[in-house]
Amino acid sequence: MTNRKSYDKEFKLEAVQLVESGKRVAEVARELDLAEQTLHNWVRKFGKDGEAAFV
Repeated sequence: MTNRKSYDKEFKLEAVQLVESGKRVAEVARELDLAEQTLHNWVRKFGKDGEAAFV
């Protein structure tokens, strides 16, 4: 059985903002202990829907 982590809206927005400020996705993911793909998904969702992307 795997334990899925859940992240709140503020955490996701902060992570996306770090990427948009010029940091590399790999670097931010490593700093925040996230999978790179997860962060890529958040950035893509934010680009599409803005803050409404995260409930």
